[in-house]
Amino acid sequence: MAKESYNDLIFQLGDLAREQLVNKPDRPKPMDRVLRAEDVVVQRRDELAELEAQMNDLDVAHQESLDAIADERAQQQEIVKKFKRAVVAIEGRVKDMRKKLATSKADVRYNKDAVKKAELRHADLEMTSDDQMKVDLSKQNLKKMRLAVMRQDRGLEEQAYDLDQVLTPKPGQPGAPGILAHKRLLELEDEVEALEYNHRQEMDALDRVIAAKEQEVQAAEDFLDQALFLLGEACYAERIHDAALAALYPRIDKAK
Repeated sequence: MAKESYNDLIFQLGDLAREQLVNKPDRPKPMDRVLRAEDVVVQRRDELAELEAQMNDLDVAHQESLDAIADERAQQQEIVKKFKRAVVAIEGRVKDMRKKLATSKADVRYNKDAVKKAELRHADLEMTSDDQMKVDLSKQNLKKMRLAVMRQDRGLEEQAYDLDQVLTPKPGQPGAPGILAHKRLLELEDEVEALEYNHRQEMDALDRVIAAKEQEVQAAEDFLDQALFLLGEACYAERIHDAALAALYPRIDKAK
């Protein structure tokens, strides 16, 4: 039979002492550390549970939004079917315009991310660099990047306006309800894309927070284990009189 581990038995003693002695007026002083550690563990676990609930709520809300869009899409598709000829007449032109608009949106999003990274680098440079010329050059480059993004934003607005004009029927235009329904279907596509992008961003951010909180929970649990071990050592050193605890003392003596 393998020899029992001293550390395992001391931890077992501390865990047992927590149950047996917690309400006694003359309980060992290390018990207070155990109780404080338990409070922290409970608090950190509650915080983690709240974050996980937030993640679940985000998923539910996201799916509800997608379901609502799916319902509206089905309604608009029925209208489009009734005025198919009018929709087909503009479909090719609209498809090309939307493709260019999507490319422009992706470019703007990429460049805005680049600006954010450049802003962080510049802020770090201002804090750490003694080379004023280098800082000034960084500032000028950042200004150019911001201006370029502003111009791209204006270009996006113009492209979106041109597309809207094509999708807005003139007074008395045949098939107007179908064109408007088609326009709404395209808007719903954009809404889904935006929803998916924002949901990914929110979930990724929350996932990072949860990962950090899980580390806090683990650290709190490790501290509680240490506190229980110290309680066990104190009980063993003092040979505290308790029938349940006393049964472990001889086993610890042999394991030393």
